[in-house]
Amino acid sequence: MILPRLIIADEHRPGKISAGILIAVVLKEMGYKLKLFMGNIDEASMRALQVLCNQPVTLLDPTLCDGRANLRWLFQNVASPDCMNLILTNLGSKWSEDSAFRIPRECLKLAEYLECELMPILYSDTSSTITVRAVTEIIRQFENKQLYNIHSIMFKSVLNNREFELLDREIGRQTSAVTIGSIPKRLERDQPLVTDLCAAGSTQAALPIRSSAMQLKSLEHMVKWALFNALSKTNQEWKPQVKLCDPISDAGRVNIAVVRYPSLTLGGDGTEHLMRTLGCNVVDVPLDGVVSHSVPIHGVYIPHGLAYTGIDKFFGNLYLKTMLKRGATGNSFLLAEGGSTPMLGSGITLPPTFGEDRERRGFSILPYDAVYNASVFGAPQRAMAVSRTANPFISGSQEVVWGYFSPNLSLFPHAPDDECWELKESFDGKLINLDAWCKGRILASRMRLEPWSAPESFRRWLEG
Repeated sequence: MILPRLIIADEHRPGKISAGILIAVVLKEMGYKLKLFMGNIDEASMRALQVLCNQPVTLLDPTLCDGRANLRWLFQNVASPDCMNLILTNLGSKWSEDSAFRIPRECLKLAEYLECELMPILYSDTSSTITVRAVTEIIRQFENKQLYNIHSIMFKSVLNNREFELLDREIGRQTSAVTIGSIPKRLERDQPLVTDLCAAGSTQAALPIRSSAMQLKSLEHMVKWALFNALSKTNQEWKPQVKLCDPISDAGRVNIAVVRYPSLTLGGDGTEHLMRTLGCNVVDVPLDGVVSHSVPIHGVYIPHGLAYTGIDKFFGNLYLKTMLKRGATGNSFLLAEGGSTPMLGSGITLPPTFGEDRERRGFSILPYDAVYNASVFGAPQRAMAVSRTANPFISGSQEVVWGYFSPNLSLFPHAPDDECWELKESFDGKLINLDAWCKGRILASRMRLEPWSAPESFRRWLEG
């Protein structure tokens, strides 16, 4: 099996746009067919990539997938042999000039699980000596883990051409890696707010990034663009991952309606891919458009995102209201996750930016109130859901599902005993809080769930 793939691991700097996003935009403008993945939880980068490349992005987080087999099965079901499968992730950073370079566990695991070339992109806005030392530290960490060797490297914010020449020479002397090029400091851009990227004028918010990418494309001598395609094919052979569970018994006859809106894309499209893999048909239901299908609907999925940006459209969409009313009995599949969870509750308090007009009523399908504490999501936190009371998703003491949640959304149950699972940081981690409300086959969780961490449980839930 052939799956060309390349991991682009970018040194993290708060508030700055990832260089990997610029590279993806340029490669697409040059005519390359891309499948895009985010290897870590970064909703701002996820949304920026969707807007700039005008295509879906899949979250491929090793921790959330809960193991090698799950992640490889997800990647195998989404990746294409006819595309450059590009995985963007966080390389980590140094806490100070004198500290060691810290590579996140997720980055190391991606290289291990996908068994492909990884290209680090490092800042070089200090001396070349400091940058080269960081490069050798990074290469040593990957070698110590016995991972696939690093054959290429790229820099950004290099002080000047003379400094880049020194970098190129020293990298050639001290490592076996090839320098692909550099991104000038003048092309560095600030990361737009998630709310701006989800608004109606999202293309305007992303315009400075697109402008930067087009300038980078015009600097043909700065980056060896043809090598990206070559690097993606250095280890393109893929040992097929055996499927981890069979399709549902009614495969091909179950239609799941997925609510579509620009702000409901922050968790990627992984859940929809699992629905298709398990034999369901995904039917698009635009929140502010005309429904163009006439098939029977057997379930509804409201993806994670800034649902409050379209809250009036939710309650003005007659088709959606009818579907939810039918599903409120608990006999059909209904899932709301993350930032969309408040829609199924009773009371909704909008972010402070809405001023005094902040109170709304939800669909009152489940017994809780919700408060959006701010207009911008905070740093997501990974968590594991553990069975607490009987529910159709996690029914056994050994079953868990991973996900992440934003601290800027709070849910308040009307009856505390209605929560159907607990959240923990890990198997041995401390209890974070209680989460999720269940009624028959209806589930609402403050977590953005990663069903690829528990495909068998998800399959059982779909079947009912």
